[in-house]
Amino acid sequence: MRPELAGTIGGRLLEIARHDPSYAGEAAQQIGQAIELRNPNRRRSAALDQLNMTEARLIEGELEEACRIGHAALAVAGQTASDRVAQKLTRVYNRTGDFVGERAVVDLRERMRPLVAATA
Repeated sequence: MRPELAGTIGGRLLEIARHDPSYAGEAAQQIGQAIELRNPNRRRSAALDQLNMTEARLIEGELEEACRIGHAALAVAGQTASDRVAQKLTRVYNRTGDFVGERAVVDLRERMRPLVAATA
């Protein structure tokens, strides 16, 4: 499967998972395939994939994994000036608000805050 197709399928499943969390695992599987297949030099696509994976893991309740991927996503997101990446970053930042009592999530939010503020 091509990374673009896996990323698109994963993104659509993530949209469903926002309303029915039982789809988050399947979304993460597809997004993971996109990450694995994607050329890392495609920074915008890589950032979107990683941010989607972060959100999928948050929906699943896999907070440590979500934060690990989220930190990696921030490194890539900081290298692109894409409006789509900025919008996705804001969405993920808002999603992390559901978990402000978790130390790992607080750390991730602190790293995200300046990037989200810069796009506001």
